[in-house]
Amino acid sequence: MLEETMACLGCGYNNGPDFYNSAEEEKIARTRNKQICKALKEYRRQDLRKLKLLLLGTGESGKSTITKQMRIIHINGFETRERIEKILDIRRNIKESMVVILCAMHELGIPLEHAQNSHRMERLLQAADTQDPASITDDLLEDIETLWRDSGVQECFSRSYEYQLIDSAKYFLDKLHEIRQPDYIPSDQDILRCRVLTTGIQFIEFDVHDAGHPVSFCVYDVGGQRGVRRKWIQIFDSVAAILFLADVSSYDQTLREDNEKNRFLEALEIFEQVWKNRFLRSVSILLFMNKIDILAEKVQRGRCISALTDRHPDIFPNFETFTPSSAEKCEFTGSYQRAEGDGRKRRMSRGSKSSETNSDLVKTAVYIKHIFMKIVKGELELTPTAEKLSKDWHQTHVCEYFYTCAVDTNNVQHVLDGCRTLIIRKHLERFGII
Repeated sequence: MLEETMACLGCGYNNGPDFYNSAEEEKIARTRNKQICKALKEYRRQDLRKLKLLLLGTGESGKSTITKQMRIIHINGFETRERIEKILDIRRNIKESMVVILCAMHELGIPLEHAQNSHRMERLLQAADTQDPASITDDLLEDIETLWRDSGVQECFSRSYEYQLIDSAKYFLDKLHEIRQPDYIPSDQDILRCRVLTTGIQFIEFDVHDAGHPVSFCVYDVGGQRGVRRKWIQIFDSVAAILFLADVSSYDQTLREDNEKNRFLEALEIFEQVWKNRFLRSVSILLFMNKIDILAEKVQRGRCISALTDRHPDIFPNFETFTPSSAEKCEFTGSYQRAEGDGRKRRMSRGSKSSETNSDLVKTAVYIKHIFMKIVKGELELTPTAEKLSKDWHQTHVCEYFYTCAVDTNNVQHVLDGCRTLIIRKHLERFGII
């Protein structure tokens, strides 16, 4: 930084006693040095007010959704033009979701309830490989809407943990009648749930006020699939904090790019690598334990994490005997807000079994938090390092955790408000300002 600034100002570096040919040259050089110092102070002042954040995590953990939420909260959301452009992506999500379900029905041996729907299935599968946007006609969407009402399709959907299906499939298929209307304009919630694969580095910048002063945030969202993670190191420089997204509902799923690898185990391993990375040794991590709403649905359907923990007793403590403390229960219930369509708050559960469901949900969420914190504390090592880390390795950074639902704007805004002060304080501490 110093060398670049001096070069821009046209100075040399050697200002020793033999460098200057005359008193006049020395005077000019000292004036330039003062200019350099002033420029560096201004650069540092501006740099301290512009905080660089990284969104990291495995694929489909919710990073891009958090970026969209930042646009909604801090940059006046999406223009009408952008909303209209999203219609095609939403239609693609719908078509691809139904194709995936129909293919899974064949693999799982699940028949259609109504034989007359077979011709609709055949038409859709024939159009599966067509990338032309014009191929997603209203007739095709009508076929999909009819198929979605078939009990065989519903049965296959209930087993979606056995194959790769996007989280928003049910959301869009349930509202397909509305999406088919000619005057349909995607809502914020529609855009948040629209799935588009992140293959490069996305960037967003916005200002927020802290203690009456504007602070600029630059947020980088990098794809989380294995083939894209090599790009992460390109943006490690000058990072104020890392927002690490972990899908806590993924314990019964495998990776899209590796059907043999459990998604939750992969998330734990990547988190450990980021936490121990020598380039990020002084960078604090804000762990977003995301998709709590999907976790609640899985727990209610009886999809327990113990199926995974029993297979890996060397990694996970016994789930059945785990008991969260009263403080941990209060912490979770106080932070969890479930999303409902437009992101409005609602009570955590419904129905006669609500207290039982809530108890299991709280236990599972707190248990998952314990696993991540064991990595932070060095009590769990998934990937042994070549060299033993010293006791003071983590003294210059911290890890704070938050229970999040990325599609719930209220929840995300509350979490981001809590993160902001911590990020600024840690950034100032790092530069020795406080």
